[in-house]
Amino acid sequence: MSSPLPAHLPPPDSDADLDARILHVEQRLIAREERLHRGAGALAGELRERLQPRRLLWPAAGAVVAGAALLSLLRRPQAVAPAPTPRAAARPGLDIPWVRLLGLAWPLLPERWRERVSPATASTVVTLGLPLVEALLDGGRETPPLTTMAEVDLARLAGRWFMVGELPAPLLAEAVQPPELGLLPREDGQFELLQRRIDARGTHGSEARIEPVPGSQGARLRISHWPEMLHWLPWAWTELAVLHVDAGYDEAVLGNPARSSLWLLSRRPAALAPERRHVLAQLARERGYPAERLRFFEAAAAG
Repeated sequence: MSSPLPAHLPPPDSDADLDARILHVEQRLIAREERLHRGAGALAGELRERLQPRRLLWPAAGAVVAGAALLSLLRRPQAVAPAPTPRAAARPGLDIPWVRLLGLAWPLLPERWRERVSPATASTVVTLGLPLVEALLDGGRETPPLTTMAEVDLARLAGRWFMVGELPAPLLAEAVQPPELGLLPREDGQFELLQRRIDARGTHGSEARIEPVPGSQGARLRISHWPEMLHWLPWAWTELAVLHVDAGYDEAVLGNPARSSLWLLSRRPAALAPERRHVLAQLARERGYPAERLRFFEAAAAG
């Protein structure tokens, strides 16, 4: 049975709070179980494909396209001081938010189709696949600068948080209560981000690595859901900016520069008051996020 995250999570080398260590192990076991489930599914699919060789043509074609896209990223020259590109000269198709359209189309699909996508698969696609696809499609498009906090004390930002509002992510089922996050500091200056999300199909855990962007005074972060052995890859990381944090570090807003992901965080699981909703929605709108799509959680389940 899952236990809530402690209010103050100690560093991994501390023995002061045994519950935090147990939680850390519990979340890793949940993530490992999901990876094993995906691995077993992949193995079964591979066996089926071997029995039907013609069905390998589509995956092979997809692999070739993906490989070509990755090679184009690796070979792309780094411009020292690019001149502003006129909007009329922009490459066709890049101004369309293809990845975000998936989030709008997903609820319109038949329910029986959506039920076939397991939470583990949806989480993998959202956290690993969509950022890569979005980077490939939007690689040549510049986004407006994102205004962040001038300085953030990451030591105070660590601990337990509740996601009381968010921009809905494609494929992920709607949570029945505010998802719970734990930001754990590491000895190397990075952070472990653990998340527990409960939807109609059960409880799902995930973990990620976060590190501050040098010179950003803690206001810009890099986040990776990829395995640690792949952290050297440039596309294994995406940027996450701290747009707002109050004086007491009881409320925070984090979002990505592409304006497709936004987290409204609180130290308490209670629903935001209407006036706070209005203020934070206005802040998101001023930063260029689609505030009309914000989803707020009404209340946390008792437990």
